[in-house]
Amino acid sequence: MGKIDENRLKADLKAGQLARAYFLYGKEDYLVRFFAEKIVVLAVPEDARDMNFVKYSEKPKADELSDQLENMPFFSEYKCVLIKDLDIESMDNAEHKAYLALIENIPETSVLVVAQENIEYDLKKLKAKTKKFMAAVEAVGVSCEMKYLSAAKVAQRAQREAAKAGCSISPQNAAYLAQECSNSLTELDNELSKLCAYKNGGEITLGDIEALVPKRIDSNIYNLAKELFAGRTGSALEILNGLFVQRTEPFMILAAMSGHFTDLYRAKLGQLAKKSSYDTAKAFNYPPNRSFVMDGAYRSVNRLSERYLGECVAVLYRTNKLLNSSKADKRQLIERAIIEISALPK
Repeated sequence: MGKIDENRLKADLKAGQLARAYFLYGKEDYLVRFFAEKIVVLAVPEDARDMNFVKYSEKPKADELSDQLENMPFFSEYKCVLIKDLDIESMDNAEHKAYLALIENIPETSVLVVAQENIEYDLKKLKAKTKKFMAAVEAVGVSCEMKYLSAAKVAQRAQREAAKAGCSISPQNAAYLAQECSNSLTELDNELSKLCAYKNGGEITLGDIEALVPKRIDSNIYNLAKELFAGRTGSALEILNGLFVQRTEPFMILAAMSGHFTDLYRAKLGQLAKKSSYDTAKAFNYPPNRSFVMDGAYRSVNRLSERYLGECVAVLYRTNKLLNSSKADKRQLIERAIIEISALPK
């Protein structure tokens, strides 16, 4: 009982082991949903679900929830209650105490699943009611944070799911698709189903992905920087124009540019220190699912100097200050930053 990771939860369910309570949360909402469904299926057979399974999409009253959990199962080993996106912090003190008490007294014949698909938490800054709620669940069951999978695992999933749909995709294109989907399994499934329907049994090519998967701002900024490094300022400005045509907010554009150039600067520092991209990503606290960012940055900075990248970051920092304080046209400020960067010696 207590806090466990996804692998432990998977192993427990595979072994048929159920706890009395589960609190599932995290950035990867696909896995929150996936494991909540797995628990329900394990707890209550489909033919006994009408009498033994209750699902709430809104917060149930504590006494109603208590009644559901206290009821004995009919022709099933367990009674299961699933609550999606429970708003814990909106509870008043009396309701919160009632929830804590019913969790403490969940019968051995009942399973409570709280699946927070659309609620994210910073574990270092948990509010008091949520912290106590999680502790109560962990006393009789488990909490599990669903993190984004690594880029490699998401790419492997893309290949498996494409094969199930009668299509194929190369490892390189699967990795690119995973990157375009920001390593989100929910986004990956949505885009992959669209690609497979389009190909109808064929191979998913890079051209298919480029044509059908909406461009993420990060991809555009990557291409913009590449044009700048090659001395093609006009092409870089064309990419910027495309972002404005798509009505991308100037603050989002500059934030993406600043993030990308900061990644590059950190990669250069790592190279100069003779560290691997993995060690550099770890040193700068990049989450595992974002390690591919540093891998790409390492490949991009071989011919770029530390001084040049540092000055690029400084230009973007000054532009950000102007964007927040000046009444000047925001598009012109970003265009000027690109021109300034293009004039810097590499």
